[in-house]
Amino acid sequence: MIKLKEMNKSIFYNNLILTINEITGNSKLDDKSIRFKIIPVYEEDKTFNGLDNQMRLIALSEKNIGNRLLTIEETVNLVACQSPFVPIWINISLMDISNHWIIFNFETSLRFRKPSQLRNAETGHPPFKAII
Repeated sequence: MIKLKEMNKSIFYNNLILTINEITGNSKLDDKSIRFKIIPVYEEDKTFNGLDNQMRLIALSEKNIGNRLLTIEETVNLVACQSPFVPIWINISLMDISNHWIIFNFETSLRFRKPSQLRNAETGHPPFKAII
């Protein structure tokens, strides 16, 4: 398994764009037309640490994200705010295409880990996995 050694907001953004391109068939999309519905996934049988709980109870809480559709910049700033610690896995899938936006589901683990522990390294854009 390939281990990632570094993660920051720029790498996180680039990996997210690579995942979107995989889903859309490398169509060049305007960042302003992309929106994300963040869906935190609580993993019952997993261990959470202090950072995980902070992100779960504050940043990724229902009160904070609710049914909002976030821009790519807002999504990166929110989810990668503790970089190099980011969610251990994130699944991206196409939700809807409207006149104004292309909306993606952003299913995310609530476990934040260092780069070497991230899943989906085999995709070339960890921690993201394109769900097609």
